[in-house]
Amino acid sequence: MGFNNAKERRKFEDEWVKLQKQYREAGFSEEGIAAMRAYDEEVFRSNRRFGEHKQELPIEDFGEDDTENRTSLFGKFESLTISFDEGDFEDRYAWVDTIDDPALASKLKLLKESDLELLTLMVVDGYGQREIARMLGLNHNAIWKKINRIKIFLEKE
Repeated sequence: MGFNNAKERRKFEDEWVKLQKQYREAGFSEEGIAAMRAYDEEVFRSNRRFGEHKQELPIEDFGEDDTENRTSLFGKFESLTISFDEGDFEDRYAWVDTIDDPALASKLKLLKESDLELLTLMVVDGYGQREIARMLGLNHNAIWKKINRIKIFLEKE
């Protein structure tokens, strides 16, 4: 829902009538009150600009034909759309070839198959560490240690 300027302006003015009275009772000078109002007015305008220009992000998962759930940003910026299907890859670890950073891709290719499987379960399949530990029949700590070992290996220059 957008920013209803008239409604928000009324709320702002009503609040400022109360604040102005409180400030006078507290002994603020008229110049000080005017400066505070100018600041609050600027914040109000900033919030209005934000409210008028923001767009909600679409739902996370929708099909190519599901255009009603897409924002107008997708029409303006086609690069925002991606297509990712495991069927597009020859084997389970072919996603490594899609990595844009050549140094990272080459390091990933040096990993053992068990480490690649662990990364694939996390990154591609979306499983958490506890789920992977159950699937592989390992302790959660063992998975955590393997992930840290992989991180250290990948961060080495």
